[in-house]
Amino acid sequence: MLLKEMNGYYRFNKERLKQWLIENQYMEQDYDGDIYDLVFDSSFMDVLEENKAMIRTTPIRKKYQNRDQYEAPFMIPMTYSNLHLENCVILDTETTGLYRDDEVIELSVIDMLGRELYHSLYCPQKKIALSASRVNGITNPMLKDEPLFKDEWEAIKEAVGHRRIIGHNIEFDYRITLSTAKRYHIPESEVMMLFRDRIDSRLIAKKYIKNAENYKLSTLCTMFGITDPQKHRATYDCLMTLQFLRALETYLLNNGYHNPSRYNHLYGQGEDERKMQDIKKAIIYGYKAGKSIEDLSIFYGISRLDIAKLIKGNHLDIRVDPEVRQKLEILQQAYSDQSDSLLIEFCLKYASREDIYLVLGK
Repeated sequence: MLLKEMNGYYRFNKERLKQWLIENQYMEQDYDGDIYDLVFDSSFMDVLEENKAMIRTTPIRKKYQNRDQYEAPFMIPMTYSNLHLENCVILDTETTGLYRDDEVIELSVIDMLGRELYHSLYCPQKKIALSASRVNGITNPMLKDEPLFKDEWEAIKEAVGHRRIIGHNIEFDYRITLSTAKRYHIPESEVMMLFRDRIDSRLIAKKYIKNAENYKLSTLCTMFGITDPQKHRATYDCLMTLQFLRALETYLLNNGYHNPSRYNHLYGQGEDERKMQDIKKAIIYGYKAGKSIEDLSIFYGISRLDIAKLIKGNHLDIRVDPEVRQKLEILQQAYSDQSDSLLIEFCLKYASREDIYLVLGK
């Protein structure tokens, strides 16, 4: 039975199906024919049925080649205590241009740990503007064998699911996706539903960062020391957006922007006392098990200083670099006749706020 006939029932994305066949050794990596010409025993339908969920979520790796090869970085799950970014994905597009009749030529979706949920290039009806190619490096010949946007629409919706979409200047991605959908007679209501609860990371930046030269993603990343190895490709821009949001949440968490009620709970006040007592126990256990204060802060959404206070208050072994510890103790002796605030100001040149508290108790 031809694979094409089998897939007529399931309608798997052809490239996902091909990747799954290769990964499970049903075909050779170097097979250059049409996979729909492959013949399988009718019992193979049972195999497809058992693995349909896996096939529908198989990443399409062939898109990333040479400089665009993408591997998700290792990230600790983060609690967004300040930004409240629960149940989200990050989406980005590359387009033929910036006008209203332009269309999407690349779209990526990643989760909040940087893992690829969806990526594809598309063969557009409109030619790519030279100005767009100069920015994203995508040319018309690169797209001639890629699928049409309409053939990938169901896969895009499946990748996003019921989660909120985050994007940097997400209104542009929404508008260009809507324009592309109209071109291919995809119902406008479906695009509106997908983007119904969208979040613009650019507006988040404007809310919390008042001294930025501008609010371009590259500028914001530079402010937080985030490198930009791959400019203006969809998946990499998704990743840069995620890294910026994580850096901003960390900054807010450790610079006085926290939610006071959350920290009151940590010290046994408020209606969620039992929950926060459990978190406190988990933090203590994690620290005893060798987890760093930074990792615990990211995971539980508690500032590094508050975790240091928890460690100190429970008389746990203090893990501070010996050289840093020695410098802090010398400074404490040198400025013994100065106020605590002045001492901390000098110490911050050599150590983090949490290390100062762990060593000096200030």
